[in-house]
Amino acid sequence: MLAALLALTGCSEVKSGFEQGKREGMIEVLGAAAIAEAAGIPVSGDLTCTVQPPTGGDDTPVSCTGRTTNGKVITLTGTITEAAEVTRSDWMRGDFTATVAGAELFRRNCIGAC
Repeated sequence: MLAALLALTGCSEVKSGFEQGKREGMIEVLGAAAIAEAAGIPVSGDLTCTVQPPTGGDDTPVSCTGRTTNGKVITLTGTITEAAEVTRSDWMRGDFTATVAGAELFRRNCIGAC
């Protein structure tokens, strides 16, 4: 019985870690594309994002930083509430705010192919 309980606990931790990593990779790519489209300025390289463990249910706090190709500081913050399956990886729902050089660029409830 104890072995079965430990196996289940370990499995849920792996699944949670996988989901957190998936969301981090997706927000880096989808967030950069959304910012570049909205600002009309490409993002220099990748966004650097930190995705925290879920705060309750599937809500996952996220904070990203980066720069535009002309050197302006980018931030993307918010909470991911839902993400596409890993086989699609083309959208994320939640509450997202992006800024470029301190000015709000957008507030959205979905990033990607919504």
